[in-house]
Amino acid sequence: MKTIYVHPNEQKPNIREAVSEVCTLLRGRGERVLVSAAYFDPALPGVTYCPAEEAIPQAAFAVSLGGDGTMLRLSRLAARSQVPIIGVNLGHVGFMTELERDEIPLLGRVLDGNFTCDDRMMLRLTVLRGGRAVFTCDALNDIALVRGTPMFHVVHIDVEADGTRVAAFSGDGVVFATPTGSTAYSLSAGGPIVEPSTENIVLTPVCAHGFQPGSFIFSARRRLSIHARCGHSAGLCVSGDGDQDFPLLPGDEAVVERSPLQTRLLRVKGHSFYHILQQKLIGRDEP
Repeated sequence: MKTIYVHPNEQKPNIREAVSEVCTLLRGRGERVLVSAAYFDPALPGVTYCPAEEAIPQAAFAVSLGGDGTMLRLSRLAARSQVPIIGVNLGHVGFMTELERDEIPLLGRVLDGNFTCDDRMMLRLTVLRGGRAVFTCDALNDIALVRGTPMFHVVHIDVEADGTRVAAFSGDGVVFATPTGSTAYSLSAGGPIVEPSTENIVLTPVCAHGFQPGSFIFSARRRLSIHARCGHSAGLCVSGDGDQDFPLLPGDEAVVERSPLQTRLLRVKGHSFYHILQQKLIGRDEP
């Protein structure tokens, strides 16, 4: 008997039907099912509700029910225990999710051992204040340093790689992306698409002013240090995967480097990165 953790996004339409179908499939195969304690359905028998932090270390794998945001939030928890994730898309694009809503029966392939596992690098952000770490977070997609409020101030950013100054930007901010995150915020800012099997850190300015360098692609071994300033003392913020926010004060240093954690994504359909890119982002699926 395996223990499987189910992580629903309760805000999604028809989430109860999707959770019921997943849990019925898993229980029908004799598996023990743990469901996030943040979700509750009295009509769902035979499952155990448990906080994610307690459930995930017990699980053979985790099932994300939602969109890419749900996957990103789950990835940080699962990475701490090296528990693999498979996502069922109940959102829009669902670029990171493996299955669509009508493909839930394919979860049986994981139970049968018919799957592959993609290990994806993550980034770690550390904010230093007076030489002391005051904030740390890990991110699967990206870490952004952007202006907060008021929005009309320009951000000036200096970037060092292993102690050597490599770039200076003025604009709305910068985004540091993993190869996995290169198709998200970084791409919207004009960054390149990077094959996720590689290990790099992509630096892309956001709305740079004037003629300035475009993206930089660094080795994942680099330690990147960022010093920033703007015309308003409360106008800078760093964020990991869009929902781990921390305000910067004048003199703070933000350090971005490869995280010791990694996210493990389960694959059961055998589609390549380029097939998914054509299908979900470019909008066409050519032979």
